[in-house]
Amino acid sequence: MQPVYFAMNEDVKKKKKPASGIRERGDKELPYDSGFEPDGELLEKNYSLIVESVPSGIVMTDHRGKILFVNSLVNRMFGYEPGELVGKTIEVLVPERFRTRHTEFRYSYLASPSARPMGKGRELYALRKDGTEFPVEIGLNPVQTKTGAVVLSTIVDITERRVAERLVREGDEKFRRVLDNTSDAVLVFDSSGSVETVNRAGLELFAADGGHINEIWEILTPERWQSFTALLERVKEGASILDHETEMMDKGGRRIPVSISLVYMDQGGGRFIETVRDISARITMRNKIVELEKAQIVGRMAEGFAHHMGTPLASMLLRVQMLKDDIEDVPECIEMGEKLNSIERQILYGQKVIQRLLRFVSNPRSEKAPQNLSEILSESLEMMRPLLRKQEITAETDMDPDLVIVSDPNLLHLVFSDAVMNAIDAMPEGGKLTISAKGGDVPGFAVVQIADTGTGIPREVIPFIFDPFFTTKPTGVGTGLGLSVAKRVIADHGGDVTIGSKEGKGTTLSIKLPIHTGKGA
Repeated sequence: MQPVYFAMNEDVKKKKKPASGIRERGDKELPYDSGFEPDGELLEKNYSLIVESVPSGIVMTDHRGKILFVNSLVNRMFGYEPGELVGKTIEVLVPERFRTRHTEFRYSYLASPSARPMGKGRELYALRKDGTEFPVEIGLNPVQTKTGAVVLSTIVDITERRVAERLVREGDEKFRRVLDNTSDAVLVFDSSGSVETVNRAGLELFAADGGHINEIWEILTPERWQSFTALLERVKEGASILDHETEMMDKGGRRIPVSISLVYMDQGGGRFIETVRDISARITMRNKIVELEKAQIVGRMAEGFAHHMGTPLASMLLRVQMLKDDIEDVPECIEMGEKLNSIERQILYGQKVIQRLLRFVSNPRSEKAPQNLSEILSESLEMMRPLLRKQEITAETDMDPDLVIVSDPNLLHLVFSDAVMNAIDAMPEGGKLTISAKGGDVPGFAVVQIADTGTGIPREVIPFIFDPFFTTKPTGVGTGLGLSVAKRVIADHGGDVTIGSKEGKGTTLSIKLPIHTGKGA
């Protein structure tokens, strides 16, 4: 509070102005020089009006601490009758536990008086006549008179202010408890991004153990800084941001999908309140739904494929068998007969793949039995030999002949042959194909690797390579179903498939399949 500066005199009577320019009454000197002769009663009345109109208690004491004057507000504030305090020492208004030190402070103040608040940095309390205490603010003002120095004190009862402050603190504590009991992260930050408040969930999600968040930019992915700034401007202009999906950095530095809501408050220079929810589970569920929908589409396409290819394959098989019968007794056509046998085997294999694929997409529980892995790989490679020769691609194999897995060989033929076909497509100018099958690198699993020296796959598309209908091949060349089906088939066999690639260096498809131990066969 600002101190009040003025001095009080007693009765002011009409008197001629002395030559010194100082108005006198007895032995008292008043700091007054108006240049005219005022009416004494009017002046006394004005002083009284001023003192009583000030919204603060006013107490005047002499150098010994004796009370010379109080206004009526002091009497009401402390519970005294008019005139009851005059002549008492000021310590009567001070709680007993503070009186000794107050006397020391009073003498120290008189040694170097100045207009200032009393007890700066400390909480001050005053004592009522009935013995109750209340918090106060006090301003001290020294006034020099002819008879000596007096001290004018202004007193303000701040009980209501303290109650309001306590309610605010309690409100803040309740607000904090509410924040800490929500599962969403909540951050409060200013327009520059400086974080002022983070709830418990926010610290658990974004701050390392015992750490804190200084700025909102610390948890944003760098490429989203600009778009987030634009988002804040929109919110500041009144836009509503609810359930906005984006990415943030968690305490481990990992990118996580989140949903954010933003609110702007004008108070206190402007503050943003951001609610953040980790939606990893939501995204996983959404992806599963999308995969299921795509799988249903694959199933319908497989049914259509089987319907449209079944009849031509049956017709081709019938004609091949008729040709074999026609040339059976023609010695010159013995070599042609071998080729027809190869075509017949391929057609029969195609029919089996279609039948198994149909059963698989409608019911993934395929027909499995212990099979030699190297034999399945060799048969798949053998079917592709004509294409490899045509494309001038050399093939090398390194396969453990003793690896046994529980599998549906027709479906694995489909996976391996499609992987080889992808490698051939990636090497239009020729190259090298390497197929290996080893056990021991991953305990309990056989690892098949099909590697090419082709064009490779761009890094940014690798995460989508197993999605149905996603393909890097030109329109009309690939359907985007091969790797999607392969992933489902291998997963059905209890394994896993991954892909690694470098543009211009080639691609390696890695397939893990559980090794059959003989138990439960």
